[in-house]
Amino acid sequence: MNRMLSTLVLCLAAGTAMAGGSVRFGNQLVNSGDSAGKVTQVAGKPDRVVQLESEYSGNIGERWEYYQPRKTIQVTFRDGKVTDVRELFN
Repeated sequence: MNRMLSTLVLCLAAGTAMAGGSVRFGNQLVNSGDSAGKVTQVAGKPDRVVQLESEYSGNIGERWEYYQPRKTIQVTFRDGKVTDVRELFN
């Protein structure tokens, strides 16, 4: 029973790490609300930039992707500010 509880807690913690308002790059953080300039200072140039479009093909933001060993970090911008940060583990 203790093993099942430990596994459940570990899974919940991993799920929390996958989506949220901040992500670590080295010893610095990128947080929701940060500017694109700050993200570039902390994380460097993204490996990929995806333009986000509305259902009517209007540009509503960008998603910057950083490829790291065993994970991809996605930083979403709207109006020049970070609105979402996700870590996707491979």
